[in-house]
Amino acid sequence: MVDIVARPPQLDGCWKTWVETPVDVVLRTDMDSGAIHTRRRFTGRSYIVDATVTLKAELYDIFMQWFNTNQQQGAAATYVTDPQGNQVVVQWTAPPVIGWVDKNAFQATVQMYHGAHF
Repeated sequence: MVDIVARPPQLDGCWKTWVETPVDVVLRTDMDSGAIHTRRRFTGRSYIVDATVTLKAELYDIFMQWFNTNQQQGAAATYVTDPQGNQVVVQWTAPPVIGWVDKNAFQATVQMYHGAHF
């Protein structure tokens, strides 16, 4: 079971962009007869999300602590808000990519996994 950690209260969990890509959950096996046997690994919905958010500069340390400490650099899952306003559980698949818009704001780009087992 994956630990689920809280999001810092200063961050609302909303994202400026959110692109979902479904994960292929079907196993396919070529049988000796030439037929292809298929079965699903999960019955729930799994997907990868590529998302960005622009935040004020004073939230940089809090945002990075959310990933590095709270999420244990992606080992623990966390709650985020999807475009429909739902709280969903995800694991970040890599460290966030940070780009500074100017001295007052930065943009974070992250990739997250939402698994059927959450």
